[in-house]
Amino acid sequence: MKAKYAILCLALGLFLSVVGSLFKIMLWTGADILIISGMVLTITGVILFVYKLMSQPKIKDFLNK
Repeated sequence: MKAKYAILCLALGLFLSVVGSLFKIMLWTGADILIISGMVLTITGVILFVYKLMSQPKIKDFLNK
């Protein structure tokens, strides 16, 4: 797995959390689902990124792969 997939998962999770929060402020339906899915994706992205960082033998070449 490449690091860009973890970063993409993290960014998508943050985006869904922000959109879900806006839905919550506007009292629109579906806000709870967006916030929960955004948090799950954010946590998954952080875990994947930390795993990738810890499994990389050379930290200097980390983002080049």
